[in-house]
Amino acid sequence: MTKRKWGELSSDEKLDRLTSVLTLAGSDVKFRDRCLVSSQSAKEAASEVGGIEFPPDFKVQFVTPEEKLKSLVLRIPDFIPPQNGVPEVRHAEDHIDCTYIIWHS
Repeated sequence: MTKRKWGELSSDEKLDRLTSVLTLAGSDVKFRDRCLVSSQSAKEAASEVGGIEFPPDFKVQFVTPEEKLKSLVLRIPDFIPPQNGVPEVRHAEDHIDCTYIIWHS
């Protein structure tokens, strides 16, 4: 697979390449272990198998099913100063994101 920059891949190409990564993570213990060591190790593993060149500041993280139950990732809301001392209500369902939503068409 030819390595391509993450930002230049279409949504479908990203899905295809990540499918390759997840398929191997679900079937190869050594690769799976690499994915769980650290964000840097996961990024390197995904890059190699998926043919993806990630930006330097890009983070890749895998969590086990057990860790998923103990993890919460929230997107910080845009800063909007309170109007007349009353802050704009930020609904939780708008800020519990999966990065997939951002780039999937």
